[in-house]
Amino acid sequence: MTELDDERETAALLGQLKAEPSAAARELAFAKLSQEFHAAPARAFSSTRRWAVAAAVVVVVAGGMTWQALQPTAVVARLEALDGSLVSHGAHWFSGDTRPRAGAVLSAGDSLTVSNDSGALLRLSPDLTVRLAAGTHVQLGSPEEIELSVGEAFVDATPGAREPLRLVTPHGVVTHLGTQYLVRSERNEIEVSVREGSAQLKSGQATTVAAAGEWMLHRDRDGGIHTGRLPPDDARFDWIAALPTGFKLDGATLGQFLTWFHRETGLAPIYAEGLDGGHLGAVQLKGSIEDLEPLEALSLVLATADLAWHRDGEKVIIERRSANAG
Repeated sequence: MTELDDERETAALLGQLKAEPSAAARELAFAKLSQEFHAAPARAFSSTRRWAVAAAVVVVVAGGMTWQALQPTAVVARLEALDGSLVSHGAHWFSGDTRPRAGAVLSAGDSLTVSNDSGALLRLSPDLTVRLAAGTHVQLGSPEEIELSVGEAFVDATPGAREPLRLVTPHGVVTHLGTQYLVRSERNEIEVSVREGSAQLKSGQATTVAAAGEWMLHRDRDGGIHTGRLPPDDARFDWIAALPTGFKLDGATLGQFLTWFHRETGLAPIYAEGLDGGHLGAVQLKGSIEDLEPLEALSLVLATADLAWHRDGEKVIIERRSANAG
């Protein structure tokens, strides 16, 4: 084969490469590259052929990168709320870092890092959300699996909804049984705190299920899983208040609002003696509680009905507003 024939063959290879190279074209180009560089030592490359082969490699790599980037990726979640900032890195190695805003779509393979003093609320489905605390790093695998390498994730599913989810950490796998629980993954341990429903933790050969009001803790140096009790308003859950799920107040009833409040805080609203809960629960509300934390929203909503509240342990007592209240 003459040098001119070599040039024509290389040109033909380049002509086969498109934005989406076929597997056959890629294999042929790399085979030709290997042949050129590993042929008999006595055969010298011309500078022209070297440039042509190098160009073939560049086009193969660039075409492959373009082809990868154009492949559709599965949508895993939507960034429903963001308190502060979040850094996202795409699934491909050549993807750059971005700072998504609330409403952004997040795909399989995306890595998310929540900035310090920040938090994020991801909606995986109409019945399932995951809240991420400051300093948390996760990778989205699918709507049914998230890798939590470090930080805290609070899972909240609508009671009765079938929403399979696995949180995979370096220390164990947490399986969603429903409906509200917190997973904390640190350097040498994992803790699962269940506020409502139940969750399963499998670490090594040990598997434990915790119900509402229980926590599970595995430390790598211990090997086993320790358990204990906790109240629904435990301090572990305090950071969640800054990331409430959305609630459309206008047109809703007081009873519907209080149901939302209970799920957001773990606190049980109780009407004081002498109040007609059935009548008050049917009162229709107006306005908006956007950007308010649940306790702030409670004060605002009750004030419109000439009501107030005070805390009694795990309960919120709803009562008539005093005449001298501001």
